[in-house]
Amino acid sequence: MASYDTVLNFSRKVLKNYNFQTYILMEDELDHIDLDLGLRKKIAADSDSRDNALHFIRNSKEHVMYFSKDCFNCHHTVMRLPETESPAFFIAGPYLQHRADKKFILKMQQKLSIPTEFSGFLKQYYELIPFINHEDDVRTILLLLAAEIFGGAEHFSVEYCDMFMDEITKVYYGQAQVNLENRELIEQRYQSEQEMMQAVASGNYKKIELLAAGEMTVSLEQRLSNRIRDSKNYLIILNTLLRKAAEYGGVHPLYLDELSSKYAREIETITSEDEDGKLKREMMRKYCLLVKSHSLKGYSPIIQNVINHICLYLTDDLSLKRLAEEFSISPSYLSTLFKKETGSTLTDFVNKKRIENAVFLLNSTDLQIQSIAAACGVADLNYFTRLFKRNMGRTPSEYREMIHQK
Repeated sequence: MASYDTVLNFSRKVLKNYNFQTYILMEDELDHIDLDLGLRKKIAADSDSRDNALHFIRNSKEHVMYFSKDCFNCHHTVMRLPETESPAFFIAGPYLQHRADKKFILKMQQKLSIPTEFSGFLKQYYELIPFINHEDDVRTILLLLAAEIFGGAEHFSVEYCDMFMDEITKVYYGQAQVNLENRELIEQRYQSEQEMMQAVASGNYKKIELLAAGEMTVSLEQRLSNRIRDSKNYLIILNTLLRKAAEYGGVHPLYLDELSSKYAREIETITSEDEDGKLKREMMRKYCLLVKSHSLKGYSPIIQNVINHICLYLTDDLSLKRLAEEFSISPSYLSTLFKKETGSTLTDFVNKKRIENAVFLLNSTDLQIQSIAAACGVADLNYFTRLFKRNMGRTPSEYREMIHQK
């Protein structure tokens, strides 16, 4: 076990979050891997690029991190690892630093004389390669990894070079066969979509944070010539999927409609790919938080209805007697069932929701304290002040003053 194994494994996990393929290979293992994910095998019968790449890796120098770009504009990072009994190599890639849109693919075909029947395959191939919107982030991770492995930035150098710079001379595969061979990778992309929906439905915020970062590196098929319109359409689909996931998570349709409508409006205002990425991450996180804060999964239908009624009608009479009448059950049964399922008395729960709403209004508006109390369903200002202090440790006025000091 090398001294740097821990940081190496951690860095690989971080890169995996960007959908990066990374390998730790001994020299005799190099012959058993397709560093371009089999691209040249499929379209170039007599290409010697594989031998060129293996020769390059085997002859890489110690204390050097190589950044290479091939003739398909795919990038790899290669580093010979120290402190190993036999030669071992760290390899990351392929990855893209520019989006492979239709125009890009057409130019690539013209440059490499690739027949038009391979357009569909190339489009599909590039969709499966992670696109790094902010390549400096990933480059920094890789350079920090090298610094840790070699004992500091002064102990290694960086070289930029060409690898796989071969000419495509003979094509022999048809599109249908290539599509079939890529089915597994496409299925993996749909599996990631299912993971996202499951994470949202369960309110798993940590999982969503990881998926939100990785999601930004997935290249989706460009269906329209207008890339921004294309991005908007994908965001509309994402908004629908996230809404359904939150619904499965037990969120009331009213909250779903409010958040979904908000994002439907925001989607139409984006003007750049950066805005697209930021909104995508925000949507995934906000739907997950909605489930965490408003999911009623696990409660009986009666308690679900009572909680929804409380949250939606905070200014109404929410006494035990009134709620029992509203849902045609006895006050004693409602009180017992509510405490059993929520761990809180109904009165304490109502007060908690009212104070949460008061905190929101104090943070987001300049309404007078008395107006906020009324908006939370508490007409008596003195009682509201005592209730607020009991829950928050300070009066509403003191809380507002604290906000203004920040």
